[in-house]
Amino acid sequence: MNTHKIIYPLILLMLVLSGCGSVSSVKKKGRAGQESGRLIPVLLAPPPVTELTASYSTTVQGTRISGQIRMRRDHSIQINANVLGLMEVGRIEFLPDRVVMTDRVHNLYSVCHYADIPYRNEIGLDYYMVEALFWNRLFSPGSDDIIGASARLKEGSPDMNGNVPVTEMEYGYLFRTDGKSRLLSSVKTGKSYEVGIDYSDFHDVSAGYEFPGGMSINLKFPDTDLTLNLKLSQISVEKKNWPDMTQVSSRMKKVTFEELIESLGL
Repeated sequence: MNTHKIIYPLILLMLVLSGCGSVSSVKKKGRAGQESGRLIPVLLAPPPVTELTASYSTTVQGTRISGQIRMRRDHSIQINANVLGLMEVGRIEFLPDRVVMTDRVHNLYSVCHYADIPYRNEIGLDYYMVEALFWNRLFSPGSDDIIGASARLKEGSPDMNGNVPVTEMEYGYLFRTDGKSRLLSSVKTGKSYEVGIDYSDFHDVSAGYEFPGGMSINLKFPDTDLTLNLKLSQISVEKKNWPDMTQVSSRMKKVTFEELIESLGL
């Protein structure tokens, strides 16, 4: 079995959402946008639940990948990848101050701090942005409160289907919403890259709170052009007993992100 191929989509998620490198910190300018109506505050507000777990499956280069997504709001997002639904081969954990990636095939792990993220000046990535994307919420990088983020978001005119575009004025994100309570897509385009996510197949998971059963992550970088179609199932918002951070085994060796990628032959 080609374990490199099994871990590949997890690595690509890491490269786009939290790849480590040497860049400068985010600049926070705070440019005011037009006053918005009710739509923007609704889609900026935290979801009415604090935890969510789901199983996912996807196929990359003919290889089926499955695993779990576990989220505890303001604490942790964990994504693992399994072989044949049985053996875990890799895991990414997004924490408020860092990202931890484990490669269980080679017993390696790497820690990446958000201050060391390529494209950070352009993308403005931090934990709360990643959290918003996975929770299907609007965001404005560098502003984790509703009032501050609202000042940077501008609501457009509805299209013929009633979908309403929202533009993030600081970093240039373009959101598409259903005009009510769903974020349908988010895209950020730069000179040499495009990062986007589309949401579909919404389910009512808790007293009117809807969550997408499908996420399509689109990555275009100079050396990467890939779409990951994640199908989610067994979505639950019940509180469960899992740690915010997985303890790394003493058998695992800490390496740099670049060394971990090299060990996988990617």
